[in-house]
Amino acid sequence: MDAVVEGFISEGEPISSGWLYARHDFGIKPAMIRLELEQLSDNGFLEQPYHSAGRIPSDRGYEFFAERVLEEADWGIGGSIFLNNLRRLMERRAWPELAERLSDDLRLLGVAGDARHGVLCKEGLDNLIENMGRASQDEIKSVIKDFVELDERLRKFGEKFGDLAEPKVFVGEKSPVTRSKSLAVVAGNCGDEVFLLAIGPKNKMDYKKTIKVFKNLKGNRKNGRNKK
Repeated sequence: MDAVVEGFISEGEPISSGWLYARHDFGIKPAMIRLELEQLSDNGFLEQPYHSAGRIPSDRGYEFFAERVLEEADWGIGGSIFLNNLRRLMERRAWPELAERLSDDLRLLGVAGDARHGVLCKEGLDNLIENMGRASQDEIKSVIKDFVELDERLRKFGEKFGDLAEPKVFVGEKSPVTRSKSLAVVAGNCGDEVFLLAIGPKNKMDYKKTIKVFKNLKGNRKNGRNKK
């Protein structure tokens, strides 16, 4: 399952049993891999765009992959320059710069909010659209509409993000703040009712890197409070 999701994000094309066999040593032949793909499709984790094509992840497949990443993500980038810069911006409560830095590094739409003081900053619509690749005009319009209406939706749902114990991933229509079927949202609470969102195309997002960033920031704030 993970190999299909990562392969599709990397290649942008449906993933076949032959492609998987050539790039991974699963210890089984292509026919068995094909049976595994069929079973994953029957269970709703994969989809087949058309007969005889390879497979692509469904929203359920992306969610399953993201949940595994959340469980397994470590603190491996805790001392990175990028994360240290984010922490300094959080300490200064420099929300516009924080959202912009998040967007530029992850190539997504970055959002920083302070639910306590009603502050919301969003940066990087250009990064989000550029990262969507061969998106249709309807998809682009849907994303732009989400960007315009994001402020109002976050006024309604921002407090929920401020209460998150761990980062959470929303895919497609399950997101409470976006409506586009093409998007995924990674949300995290950084303490003191401060929340961050990374919004990007579900089929291009670097889930592992984004989730690690959010988990490291959350952990940093916890550790900081414990030391006082």
